[in-house]
Order: sequence, then structure tokens, then C-alpha cells
Amino acid sequence: MHRLAMVLSFTVIGMVACKPTATIDLSTKATNIESDRAAVAELQKQWERAFKNRDAAGLASLYTDDCVRMPNGGPTTIGRPALEVAYRKEFADIWKTKFDASINTDQVVVSGEYAFARGTDTMTQEANGKATSETGKWMATYQRQSDGSWKYFWSTYNSNH
Repeated sequence: MHRLAMVLSFTVIGMVACKPTATIDLSTKATNIESDRAAVAELQKQWERAFKNRDAAGLASLYTDDCVRMPNGGPTTIGRPALEVAYRKEFADIWKTKFDASINTDQVVVSGEYAFARGTDTMTQEANGKATSETGKWMATYQRQSDGSWKYFWSTYNSNH
């Protein structure tokens, strides 16, 4: 009997001492993921605005310090300072003309401190009285910053031509 009393006492103490694990509020988690997706999609719109404003520094500021960009038909660019230089060179001729650009985000996946997105883009340009249009596709990886914001981490794109 004494042994049974001890076992029951330890069982009760164990049940009191062990707190149940916290439940996950799935609606809050879903809301956070949706706000992260929206923030990543907004980053594409910021890129589009900076591009239209011919702002290489503004474009580069959307990337992490250790970013990697792999453009269609060009060398890989590593780091924000190198990226700004590459943008100035790559877009110099376009920025001298009348042009328009649009970026569409087709899918965003959020996984912890990283997000992944893909989409399409279109650029129209008028040079020497001739209008041209080019469409393409892109993929990017984003990294959450210490303040909760998102920045491009890795990116690549190519033309549909």
C-alpha cells in the first residue's frame, strides 16, 4: 500500500510539473505568412519603381550586403556595392530611352527566415523611333532582416527569347 501511495504521489507531481506544450494558433501563423508574402511581393514593386526612376542605388538597397545576382547572359554579381555598379552599366542604354517595365509575382513561398518567389516581367522600350518589347521570367530568394523586413538575397532572371 505504501508503494502504491508513492507511485500515485510521483504521478501527480509529474503531471503538475509537466506543462502541456503550447498550442499553435494556426490563424495567426497563416496571417503572418500572408503578411510576409505581401511584403515580398511589395519588394518587386519597389524594384520596379526604382528601375523606372533610373535609380541604381535604390535598386541595390533592396538587396542584402552579401547578395548574389545571376543575370541572363551576364556575369554573377556578389555584394551590394558590385550590384550597384553592375546595374548602372547594365541599364545605362535603357535609361537613356523612353521605356516602361512591369514585374508580376506569380508565387511566394515563405519558410522561416527565407522566402522564395517567381514571376514574369515585361519591358517595352522606344529607341530611335522603334518600339520593342521583351518578356521574361525570374526567381529570387529573400532573407528576413533583423527588423522583420525582407531583402533580396539571391536573384536570377532570363528572357523568353
